[in-house]
Order: sequence, then structure tokens, then C-alpha cells
Amino acid sequence: MTLPRQFLPNTTYFITRRTTQREFWLKPTKKNTQIFLYCIAIAAQKTGVRLNAACVMSNHWHAVISDPEERIAQFYAWVHKYVAKAMNCSRGRWENLWSSEKTSVIPLESAEDIQSKIVYCLINPVNAHLTAKASRWQGVWLCKQSHSRTVKRPDKYFQRDGTMPETAELRIHVPMSRENMRVAAYEKLIEEQLSAQENEIAEAMRKSRQTFMGMGAVLKQSYTARPQSTEERRGMNPRFFSLEKKLRINAIRRYKFFVSQYCGEQGGRGTRGT
Repeated sequence: MTLPRQFLPNTTYFITRRTTQREFWLKPTKKNTQIFLYCIAIAAQKTGVRLNAACVMSNHWHAVISDPEERIAQFYAWVHKYVAKAMNCSRGRWENLWSSEKTSVIPLESAEDIQSKIVYCLINPVNAHLTAKASRWQGVWLCKQSHSRTVKRPDKYFQRDGTMPETAELRIHVPMSRENMRVAAYEKLIEEQLSAQENEIAEAMRKSRQTFMGMGAVLKQSYTARPQSTEERRGMNPRFFSLEKKLRINAIRRYKFFVSQYCGEQGGRGTRGT
């Protein structure tokens, strides 16, 4: 039996989803970026989740999401369904856009954990040696309240006379764990940590005589291309994340208790396998 997922109110999650075969179907073209922004905005409005940060790379995306009402599953299911439909429509394709692997949804246990994953999410273009500065990524890259915007409905898949609104309001929120900070102070903290990591990566690349690809080369890549690196298989798929051992242990205990309760309820209904 596949173990159930536990979603709790007022929790912040780190989510990740890859494309099929790691192909570059999410390449940061203007059309793809509009589709993703619109779908994120609509899904957030429908579910009440709060987007803290997001970065959409060519073959995967990350986001840090605060979920007041245990609706994170509906959020990412809606995003993945309609991003796939709209992007497939725009490219004239019919096959799966997303990998068959389940969406990775990891609860973050503390304010420091949330901050760590926000920086991890945003530094992706630099870590991949695509841009020297994370903010130069021309696709979906969101972390500041100033990144909030009105997004027009894409002209692919979504009908003009359909039920989807002509525009959607995309809002970026400070994480619930940092709501006691001034917005400017919080955003400065993220900028400083990004800058420190950018400098470290640049120095390592200089020593190894490597260069950043640049957005022009990224956009010239074929949609069906994929990274030359070998994808890790059968590795650990974490169910929790925390920089503190004590918090990780507490999360494991909490989850074990949830699973025991869940399995007991399912067995009482006669639906558990033998």
C-alpha cells in the first residue's frame, strides 16, 4: 500500500515536478511563461494558498507555498493539469508533459527551513550554470511582492468565451513564518543570501574555467533536448525537510502516528488490503 500524504493547516511546503524524460518543454519562452503564471494565479485564487517563491526551469519547477487551509494538493493538481493542456496545445502535441513520478511535496518545519528552500529554489538558474545572476532568468522567477502582477489569459487552449477569466491577479506573499518582519527587511535577507551563493558559484566556475550559458543559448535549445548529465535513480525521496535534527525527528514521529491512525481507519472500513 502506498503511504498516504499528510497535509496540515498553516504549513509551508516545497514542491517540485519534472517534465517527462527531463525534456525542455518548460523552456522560458514568453508563451510558456504566460501560461505558467496564469495557471499559478488561478490555482492560488481557487485554493487560497499563498505563493512565497517559484522558479520554472526548462525541465522542472520548484515553489515554496504556504497553505492555510490544507488545499496544497488541489493547488498543484490544478497547475499541473492546465499547464500541461495549454503547453501541449501551444506545441501541437498530445503526450504526457510531466514525468510519471509523483509531485514532490515536502513540509518545511521552521522559518530557517523555509528561507533555505526559497534560496534553493531561486538560485537554480545559477546552480545550473545558465545565468550568472538568478534574477536574470527570463522565465518564471518570483520571490518579491513587486513581482505580483496581472496576468492575461493565454490565447492557447483557454477559450475567449469560456469560463476562465480574461485576467488573473498573481500575488507574492511573505512566508507566514516571516510575517513579523518588514517586507523590505525580508526581501533584503533573501537577496543577501542569493548574492553570497552567486559569488561562490562564480568563483568555482572561474577556477574550473567554465562559463555561464546565457539566456540566448537557453532559448535556442530544442524542446526535446535534455541535460547531458545522468539523472540519479533510486535515491532518497525525502518526506520532510529541516536543518535541525530535533525537528526532523518530531516530524517523523508525527507522521508515523498519522499513518497508524490512517491505516486503522481504512482497515475499519474494510478497504485495507490483506
